[in-house]
Amino acid sequence: MVRPRSLARQRLVLAATAAALLYADVRCGAARAQVFDFGAIEAFESLGSGTQRGGDPPKTIVDDGERHTVLFTILESNTEARIYWRSPEGPQTTIMRGEGLRAFQTMGEFRIEAAGDDRHSFRYGYLLFRLKNGKSGGKDKI
Repeated sequence: MVRPRSLARQRLVLAATAAALLYADVRCGAARAQVFDFGAIEAFESLGSGTQRGGDPPKTIVDDGERHTVLFTILESNTEARIYWRSPEGPQTTIMRGEGLRAFQTMGEFRIEAAGDDRHSFRYGYLLFRLKNGKSGGKDKI
């Protein structure tokens, strides 16, 4: 059983992280309207950040076969980011250049890779939400 205090703290952390990701997107000048169905979310799963360098193997963020929404932001970049993810239609690849925020609805697979050599990299952050059964849109909601 989740205690009310820990649930309130979890919501506060989630709200603060979402605000930071959105602020980074607006600060970078890449803000766009996005469709995001908060009613489809079953649970918050994780958040993270890091640096992905060219030449490194792809970083796996989701690999469990479950439906998720991933809010992914690039905070700083000198290369393109390759996002490999699975939609209901099958494997997808999205290329992100420069700073920005994107929302992806995945079917259990989400990996990132930096193009180029070890002099090229991008800093990123993400929020991962598990979706309720039967409520996955399956498209990159931009």
